[in-house]
Amino acid sequence: MKMFKTILLTAIVFLLNLSFAFAGHLPPAPCNVADVQLNSIQLLDGSPVVNVPPIDSSECYGAFTGNNSLFTKPTNGNLGYDDDGWLNSESPFWSGPGAFIENADLLDLDGEGDVDDPGWIYLGKDEGAGFKGETSTDGVGSYTFIDDLLTMSNCLDKDDNSTNCVGGDAVKGDWAWTPPATNPQALLDLLGGLFFDQVAIIFKSGKQFAMYDFDIGDLGLDPVLAGDFNFAFTGTWDMSNTLGKHGLSNYTLWARDPTIETTDIPEPSTLALFSLFLLLIALRQRQWLNQ
Repeated sequence: MKMFKTILLTAIVFLLNLSFAFAGHLPPAPCNVADVQLNSIQLLDGSPVVNVPPIDSSECYGAFTGNNSLFTKPTNGNLGYDDDGWLNSESPFWSGPGAFIENADLLDLDGEGDVDDPGWIYLGKDEGAGFKGETSTDGVGSYTFIDDLLTMSNCLDKDDNSTNCVGGDAVKGDWAWTPPATNPQALLDLLGGLFFDQVAIIFKSGKQFAMYDFDIGDLGLDPVLAGDFNFAFTGTWDMSNTLGKHGLSNYTLWARDPTIETTDIPEPSTLALFSLFLLLIALRQRQWLNQ
């Protein structure tokens, strides 16, 4: 009887896969953190770009079947409050109070003392006309994240032909995170003196989507403090295995405001060490040029 059930289950899975194949695509595959990788870092104080060995995303969820109605945008000022916006809520797609959030990571952004705010802020979306920044506001001041904060380029279809990155047949390509060199005062006023320690990208293709998270701590970097220079990053993405043959229809970008209590910078700070590393790279390159 047990063997019969196993054979029956195998046949059902085979028939489901076959029906998806006739429809032109396969069912969602488990995501892989190597689907999205980082390959360069630049401190935006005029330092050179430093190429690094490919670094996988920290975590990923998916692939899932669904549409954009799942990607609920925050409505209460877009400041990362608990249950405001899809990534700040409990969900069957992840454990914990928010996406990529454990209980120890919770914040108290609403000042109620209950420390229950995951802190994900919706930065914007690209539906084919370029990345458009979203606005955060506390009802007094506001800040709109810059357009083209995250961009895609050098995109290819499943046959490695060049194609439009969004709205075409793209299944892989390059990405670039390019923030302002320093954080504007309007953003400082809204979020305080610390900035994003996690960034999440949601890739949407056909009726499927997958989510990828980069944790700044995993890169050995401290969250940027008020007055510090930001980092720019570049990397690659490849959804051909996870999301199949469908081209990228849109992507959304979220960032998590780090814990309010993290106000001390280690001595020496990771930022200082990284700046020294960049300086050494620049000096080494100059020596090579003079040889």
